[in-house]
Parts: sequence; C-alpha cells; structure tokens
Amino acid sequence: MARKKAPAFERLLSIARKAGSLKRQTHQLRAKRAVVIKPTTAERLAKRQKLRERKVSYKAAIAEAHQKIQQLALEIHAKFKNFSQDRVVTDVFQSRRLKDSSKKVSRYAAFVSAQMKILNAETPEGQPRQKVNELSKRIADQWGKMTEEEKVAATEEGLTALCERREVQDTGTWHNADLSASHDTSLTVGRVKEELQRLNARTGDESVLFVTRGSLTRFHPAESYCSSDRAEGFLSTVLKTSGEDIALRMDAYMVLGVEGVARNHAKALLESKARVAALILQKLKQCAGNQDAKKMFYTNFEDHITRPYGIVIKNWPLKKFKNPSSIHSQADLSVLWNTFETGATHFYKMNKGEYQEWETKEVDARRKAEEALQALRDMRAEERSPLEPNDAAERPLPQRNQSPTAPVLPTSINVAPSEPSTPNFFTATVVTNAAGEAVVSTSRPRKRRSDAGIPRKKKAKKNAQAASEDRDA
Repeated sequence: MARKKAPAFERLLSIARKAGSLKRQTHQLRAKRAVVIKPTTAERLAKRQKLRERKVSYKAAIAEAHQKIQQLALEIHAKFKNFSQDRVVTDVFQSRRLKDSSKKVSRYAAFVSAQMKILNAETPEGQPRQKVNELSKRIADQWGKMTEEEKVAATEEGLTALCERREVQDTGTWHNADLSASHDTSLTVGRVKEELQRLNARTGDESVLFVTRGSLTRFHPAESYCSSDRAEGFLSTVLKTSGEDIALRMDAYMVLGVEGVARNHAKALLESKARVAALILQKLKQCAGNQDAKKMFYTNFEDHITRPYGIVIKNWPLKKFKNPSSIHSQADLSVLWNTFETGATHFYKMNKGEYQEWETKEVDARRKAEEALQALRDMRAEERSPLEPNDAAERPLPQRNQSPTAPVLPTSINVAPSEPSTPNFFTATVVTNAAGEAVVSTSRPRKRRSDAGIPRKKKAKKNAQAASEDRDA
C-alpha cells in the first residue's frame, strides 16, 4: 500500500524544525557586518546643500523648458493667427495627458469596418442601418475562412484609415484641449476634496475650497467645498453668504470682471427672491385648502389674510415681517427658504374659537390705539397758544443795514408741531417668531384724498352746455 503524503503545512513545519535545530556557526565563519561610518555635521550640511542646489537647478531647467515652450507657442501663434498663445500652450500641455500606450489597431477591426460599410450600402434607402452586433458572427465566419495574404490585402487600406481616424480623434480636434482640461479639473478637484476630507478626519483642521474656470472656453461649473458644517456656518454667520454664492461671484469675476460679479450677484439675488416668494405662496395655498388664496400680502397681512382666511404665521425667522423682494441679503433669503422648506416656519389656520379670540383682541387693540391717538391730539391742542391780533402790528421791522439771514419770529408765537398721523403699523399676533413673540407687521392706512371734506361742485353747467350744443347740431 502506498504511503500517504503529508500535508503541505506539516512538511513546511518539519523543514522549519530542522533548520532551527542546526548549530550556530562560529564567529570565524560568519559574514562580517559592514562598518557604517556616520557622517559628521559638516558632511550632512554639505549633502543638504548639494540636494538644495540640485533642486534649484532642476527648477531652473523646468522654467527654461517652459520658457522655450512659450517661445514656440508664440511662433505657432504667429503662423496660426486664429489661435491665441494661451490656447497653443494649453494644447501643448494637455496633449501630454493623452494615452501614449493605446491599443494597436487590429486588422480584424479594419475588416469589420470595411464589411459594415459594404453591407449597409446594400440596405435600401429608408430602412434602418444594420449594427455590428447583428452581423458580428457572419463577419467572423468570413474572416476565419480567409488566408493571411487575403487578410493583409483586404485590410491594408482600412487599417491606414482607422489609424488616421484615431489620430485625428485624439489630437486633431481643437476642442479636445478644452475638454481635456475640463476633465483634468474635475479629476484633480475630486482628489483634492478627498485629501482635505482625510486631513479633517486626521487632524480636525477645517478648510474651504473654491474652484472656478478662467475663461469662457472652459466647460466645468464653479465648485465650492466645505470640510464640515462649522466651515459652512462660518460663511453664513460671519460673511453673511454661502459657498455657492462666493463660487458664482468668483466665477463671474474671472470671466467678466467686476461688472460680471455685480450682474451675476444681482441675478442670483433676484432668482432667490422669486424662489422664496413662490415657496411662501405655495405654503399659503396649502394651508388655505379649499379657500382660494391667490396672492400673498405682507403689508396689512391681518386684513388680507388673517381676517378672511383665519391664517397666521408662526416662527418667522427674521426680525421684520416683510416681502422677500425687500430683503437684500442672500443669507436672510437662505434662512427664510430653509425654514419654510423644513416646516420650522409655517402657516397656521385657526379654529373657530381661536379666530373669535383673535378678533376680539384685535378690536380692543385698535380701540385702545385710537383712544391713545385722540388723547395725544387733545393734549397738543391744549398746549397750543393762539396768535393775538395786535402781535402782527407790534412786530418790529428789520433795519435796512441788517442782513436778511432768517425771518425774525415774535417770542409770543409758539410753532406747534405737526399733528400726529395714524400709526403706519398695527401690532397684532398674526406673525410670531420662534419664541412665540409677536413680530411687527406693517399696516399702511388708506391714503387720504386731497379734496377730503371739500364740497364738490355740481356738473349742472357742463350738462346744460352739452345739451345746448346737441340742440344746435
């Protein structure tokens, strides 16, 4: 019976045991260790100096190469006026990123291309063209039956055409440099973001990154990156803006200059205002339900929204309740959008009991405001002193040589202050903040007519004149 072979692990273990059981050699037979002489401080400094000089010379050589490339680009620009010098330099640098070790064009690929042209040429006009995957088996069978000489003869012209097509596809199209640069930016920015994220995880350091294009020929959008919520909070709290806004403004400046920044910022601000206003109106309609609330009113909110629909606003995030079109801060608009989007700020529809209680409080508040206003008017009327008739006669005339700088008023005349007008706002608990406190909502009174209290003339004369003209006609 054959002897059973030991497992591989046991064989290795046995070899290790045998190797460990060998006696150690004497010191005369052992290999002597190499003597390491530590360099002195002067030698280390000399080595550093040598490395530093080598690095400086390497950078100088790179700078010289760049200068030569710039000179060659200038010569190419003089030859091809349609392309700027920067464009030529970009083409030179980006062409190095193309794949140098690309797969060689095979004869079979040239044969497939030629056969597809022949087979599709036979397809009647109006019929769909045949695809490679549908005819690949047929073409492969035909290729297998051919000899080597027939394959070379059938693919000589097609192989050359495919090589030329690939070369044109890689370096011949002028837009390929810009596209390659955009891809380069996307890949590099992605790697930088990953490195910053790892840095934040290792050390806790925070970072903010903005990447924008340098000209209109680039296709990648402006990007912003914050390593954590703390960095985003810094931008929104201290700078009163967001990373996206800074990136867009920087992109506009790089492309169009200062005018582009102002135009882009104003455009973004208008878009934010319209977006926030549309969201608030949408939330109002959802709260109103079957009642048709067609428009959102910020002035006289209690008269146009609360009284007819019984709706109030809770947790208004800003200090003043006003139309988003009157807000000129991107940060405030972002806060308003986020609070309404998340539901922190919302419309609330009161029930019947709450509505009656609110209406009673509103009537009482208006009555007290009118009483206080009337008391203020009465008090100011009592403080006024009427003008005595003889004061005008006793007023001294100004001297001839006195300079008419300002009119001299008699001391007995007290110029009364203007009569207090109706308050331009009314405090009602229709808009509240997160603490439940009332936010002042602007309420403008109806404008008083200029001819109020003046009896209007009747139009009898005009009517009689028109009637007489009709009779004469």
